[in-house]
Amino acid sequence: MSIGFKSLITGALLVLAGAGGLWYALGGLPSGDDNPWLSGAEGYEQAQEVALQQGYPLLYVIESAKCRRCNSLDTLLWRAPEMQSSLAELVKVRLNPDASDGSGHILRRFPKVGTLPGVYIQRPGESLRPINIEVKDQQIWMPGVTYGRGFFMPLSAAGFDAVVRVTLSLEDPAIDNAPLP
Repeated sequence: MSIGFKSLITGALLVLAGAGGLWYALGGLPSGDDNPWLSGAEGYEQAQEVALQQGYPLLYVIESAKCRRCNSLDTLLWRAPEMQSSLAELVKVRLNPDASDGSGHILRRFPKVGTLPGVYIQRPGESLRPINIEVKDQQIWMPGVTYGRGFFMPLSAAGFDAVVRVTLSLEDPAIDNAPLP
């Protein structure tokens, strides 16, 4: 029994259609609408629940509407198309100390931010870990063996991913007691 060319093409199309149907049924790729930015005290509480359910780390951005550096970071990083896949794997919360949405109450739990924007990452139930971004110079701090021993590198989606991965892997960014090489 020989298989004809038309049968082969038909079989391949059926396999593709089945895979497409399965992808559609399972929800496809996460979109920005599935994982939006949350804000204020209500967003903070919702983010805690989502992070526990999905196991995603939490990303906190402390910013002000009148802050030029905050607006620049929003444009450079948070709204960049190449960042969307990275941000889809984080539960994102914006906190504004000047807003009347309860952010001020939540920010009492955070370290004092000297210059906005402040960026923190946290696994559910663990301590806050800072992510230092120099918006003006478009650089991000890459921790080394400890948080205090590292270097600045260019701000990019790949750089942000690497910094998040390394920062979350550190035992405690507040302790800088690694032996010198």
